[in-house]
Amino acid sequence: MKVADDTRLVAVIGGRAENVSDPSTLQLATEVGAELAARGYGVISGGDGGVAAAVNLGCRHAGGTTIALLKGTSGRDCGPEVQWPIPTSLDLGRSVPLIWCGVGVLAFPGRFGTLFEIALALDAQRPMVLVGPHPLLNLEAVAVRHCAVLPFVGLGEAGTIVDTLEEVVTISGLHDSDPHRSSEP
Repeated sequence: MKVADDTRLVAVIGGRAENVSDPSTLQLATEVGAELAARGYGVISGGDGGVAAAVNLGCRHAGGTTIALLKGTSGRDCGPEVQWPIPTSLDLGRSVPLIWCGVGVLAFPGRFGTLFEIALALDAQRPMVLVGPHPLLNLEAVAVRHCAVLPFVGLGEAGTIVDTLEEVVTISGLHDSDPHRSSEP
């Protein structure tokens, strides 16, 4: 299997199944995965169950590419919807490359691991959309131009979420020629 040269990736972060209190979050993540694939994006995640499994399922079923940066040393530590499992043996350290792998980050609700990844993305000025409620965050603190907050999206709004990510990527000044640089100093 070859990843197409023109595949754009979106990093998706969010809670494991036991850390997602609202089951509709996982349904929405599946819808977003399918929407991303329909627009020519692949997804890269941590590969855990929950949000990662849901977004990978939606993306894969819609014909998109799915990649997982795994915490451990086995490529089997993810679901069958992951086409490209990459064992890192980095535990939470895998979050650093994860937030840099996509044109932007979609952050679904989670707990402390997700909070850590959100903080990394904010500090690195990565284009990001916070999807759904994030009770561990002060939303006023994330009011920066490279971050959008959609606290009240629901099922059927995957298009709005992806539209918002594309707008944030554009506003952030991310250039296609160098996906790791922002125009902001």
